[in-house]
Formats: sequence, structure tokens, C-alpha cells
Amino acid sequence: MPTPQLILVETALSGDELLGLLDSLAENCDAGTHVLLVGTDNDIVQYRALISRGISDYLLAPLTIGALIEAAERIFIDPDAPQLARVFAFYGAEGGVGTSTVAENVAWAIGTVLDEDVTVLDLDLCFGTVAFAYNLEVSQGIEDILASPDRIDEQLYQRYLLHHSERVAVLGNRASLDNDANIDPDALSEALNFIRQHTANVVIDLPHLWTDWVRQVLVEADEAVIIGVQDLAALRDLKNIVEVLNKERGEESKVKVVLNHSGLSRKTEVPAKEFEEAMGVAPVAMVPHDVIVFGQAANNGQMLGDVNRKHKAVESYIALAKALTGRTVTRVKGRKKGKLSLGLFKKKP
Repeated sequence: MPTPQLILVETALSGDELLGLLDSLAENCDAGTHVLLVGTDNDIVQYRALISRGISDYLLAPLTIGALIEAAERIFIDPDAPQLARVFAFYGAEGGVGTSTVAENVAWAIGTVLDEDVTVLDLDLCFGTVAFAYNLEVSQGIEDILASPDRIDEQLYQRYLLHHSERVAVLGNRASLDNDANIDPDALSEALNFIRQHTANVVIDLPHLWTDWVRQVLVEADEAVIIGVQDLAALRDLKNIVEVLNKERGEESKVKVVLNHSGLSRKTEVPAKEFEEAMGVAPVAMVPHDVIVFGQAANNGQMLGDVNRKHKAVESYIALAKALTGRTVTRVKGRKKGKLSLGLFKKKP
């Protein structure tokens, strides 16, 4: 049996005992095998001894999934390889908080204002509205790609892809209740791997579900954006989601929080400062509520910037687009561009 490309070893051993066992492991590995060691001994002498033995990297326990992914990136990333698209996952702390609207308009800002290619994926297979919002009709959707991801090629992909503009493309769905909302992670991984090779940015609109595949997307995306509104229930849910995801994503890639429908009820809404104090992170954007302008855009199948480019909500979308793509420095640091991760978003060998 061939040795895996990467072996992860977790141990509480140190010193000669550890080095001896690693030598035994090396005797059973093919040349070129990478070993990532997780240990408890914070000793520079041991670290140097491990590196001299050919260990790819040494991490101190306990560690987060984000730190583990970053370590794997350093081992495998090829600086000469084509850069894969950055992935931005949008998720609502509650249903009905306007997650799809934020995702769609941020994608519009990336394509129209920042002049970068972006593809929007609607993964709410039962109730998705992304294509509808862009005034596009889906005949073949992302659910068809996920059903047979191994069949996807350039010609077939272009048949599925819908274009809102030269820069903004959409992979929508038929929003059928016959669709299975529980997406196969392996199929999604293969589809995303292909999509990321054909654009610069991927915006994922996630359904309000808390399943293994949704959680995995939020952990492994370059940026995870959580949408909420300014009420107590949203504060509770936002706090829970932020705490769970930040533990797994790590310090250098914390989630970004957006407060939508700001100003809807100024007398009763929870101030943004209280959200910041409760969550330990300030919102990166606050999108003002305006039922007339948003309603007009929805009825016309337009993005808000197409209706009123100077609206404050459009300014919020543009600011968020810049923060996600690295055009501006924000209070919450994002992951490096062109990342390679262990799960859904890995490169093909």
C-alpha cells in the first residue's frame, strides 16, 4: 500500500523516545511523505531535532482546525500553481434575516465595483432565491452538478452557468422540494474544486440549517460571514455561532458579523455596541433598513446598486466586498488568499 501524502501524528512523548519512534515510522514511509507532528513539549532543541529528522512541521497542542489547515497549506502550497478562487460563505443566524440579499449584493459589488470575477452558489436547494433575485431562469442548476460532480467539464459547466453581468455569474437551483437539502460533502468538495478554478471569487449562500456539511463549509471558507438582526434572539444565536466557529477557524480567521435591517425599530433594537460586547467582535458592516428601495429592487429583479448606487446600504455592501477581498484592512483579519485546505476546498492532485 502506498503511504499517504500527509501523516498527522499526535503524541505526548518527547526526547529520544519520540525521535526513535519517528525513525521507525520513517522506515515504513515512501520517500516524499510529509509528517505533521502535534505535541506538548515547547522546546526549541527538540523542534530543531524534529526538523532535522525531516518532520514537515511541529504544532503545539491543543490546536484549532484553522491552525491545522494553515500548517497543511505551508506544506503543500505550490507558489507556481494557478491561484484558486477565494470562498466567502454567508450564513444567517436566524431564518429571514436577509442572508441571501446580503450575499447577492456583495457579489454584485465584487463584480461591478471592484471589477473582479465572482460566481454565486445557491446551496439552499429547496428554497433558494439567488437566480430569482438576479432575474435569471434556471433550467439546470447546482443540484445537477452535485448529483454527478465527476461528469463536470468546461463545456457542461458553461451550460449550468448563468450570467448577471460580464463579471457576475450564478449557479442557481430550481428550488424544488424534491431536492435533498442534505448535500453530500464529497460531491460538494469536487464541485467546488472545479468551480474555484474558473473564477476569482466564490460567494456561497447557505441555507439556515446546522448540519455537518454546512458547518464544514463555514469552517473551511476563506471568510465566513454571519448575518443577524438587532434583537435579543439574534444576539443569542450570533454569539453561539461565533463562539463555535471561531474555535474551529482559529485566531487568524475569525468570522465576520453583519447586522442587517439596521434601524428597522430604533426604539427596540439592541445597540451594536452591546452586540460587540457580547460577541467579542465588532460588526464589519451594518446594513440600513429601507423597505421601499429594497422592495423596488426585488420586484425588478435588480441589485440595490442598480436601483440607487448612492444608497447607504450599497455603501455597506461595497465596504464588505472590499473587506472580504482584501481591498481594505478591517478589525477582523481574514485568511490568506489562494488558500489550500484539507477538506471541501482542496486542490486536485
